Amino acid sequence: MEDGRSLREGTVRSSILHPPSSILQRGFTLVELLVVIAILGILVSLVTAGAQSARRRAAVTKVKTTIAALETALAGYAGDMGEYPPTENAQMVAALQEDPGNIDWQGPYMEFREDELVDGELIDSWGNPYVYVSVNGGSPEHRERSFDLYSFGPNGTDDAGTGDDIYNW
Repeated sequence: MEDGRSLREGTVRSSILHPPSSILQRGFTLVELLVVIAILGILVSLVTAGAQSARRRAAVTKVKTTIAALETALAGYAGDMGEYPPTENAQMVAALQEDPGNIDWQGPYMEFREDELVDGELIDSWGNPYVYVSVNGGSPEHRERSFDLYSFGPNGTDDAGTGDDIYNW
């Protein structure tokens, strides 16, 4: 009996002093941590790239929508006044929102927020002014009887209506 008891006590003591290997392996190894960090890095880069792509698409959509709204406002102005506003961005903006004292003017045809204007000119999503050329004081190349209206697009350079330019013709 004593032999059996001492054997059991020896087993109990040995299990307390030397726990099984499953208890010792509670933490992560360095390799496991590096793998998790690498996976997280890949996921973050995918999410960031997707968000940037969505921002680019949103900026292009905003410019297209603004050009469409300007076309409607300019058509209303021309219908009331008998001609399009004079060429140049600032003159277009002024004509659409400021009463010239003409009895035919039924505006404002479009109102602009402060953050959309720089020095009286309407700017696009990339901080560049829209280009407006009307038959009243200019020579539109694409819509010869009315007006050309466009943005240079994300690259900010005039591609003459090609590349990433966003236009109304």
